[in-house]
Amino acid sequence: MTDAKLPLIHKAPVEGLMVHVARTGLAIGDSAWLDRLGDGRIGVFARLRQPIFGLIPRQKAGLVGHLGPMAEEIVAPSLAHGDALRVRIIDLVPEHLSNGFPPEVYISVWGDPRHLQPILQAAGLADPSEGAQPGRFSTLKPAYGS
Repeated sequence: MTDAKLPLIHKAPVEGLMVHVARTGLAIGDSAWLDRLGDGRIGVFARLRQPIFGLIPRQKAGLVGHLGPMAEEIVAPSLAHGDALRVRIIDLVPEHLSNGFPPEVYISVWGDPRHLQPILQAAGLADPSEGAQPGRFSTLKPAYGS
């Protein structure tokens, strides 16, 4: 039985880009994956275009960059528990379209939200006194008003 995936992160920037975005062949909708790097950060990996001798087409898995601290805090519990995550490239601005600014790549992350309860409690969005099961969003406090 598979659980439905819900959005954990709607849009997060990939920081510390390690690639030339225009030359990688990345496109909106491409799949990616997350994994821990040697320094403890969470890296964003994807299939990148890397031709042999500049002529023979080839795609190879490569590091695109890493997640920022807020996105890393949200995704880290799911990675630690080995949850299956759906990561997609949802927006990118290659070098030739960035108008003098750095290139940008954004991802979305979908997965099972059951490991988000401690993060929601720390942010004050969930009420721990109600004793609900972890991961159930029925305990969410309203954002505005009563």
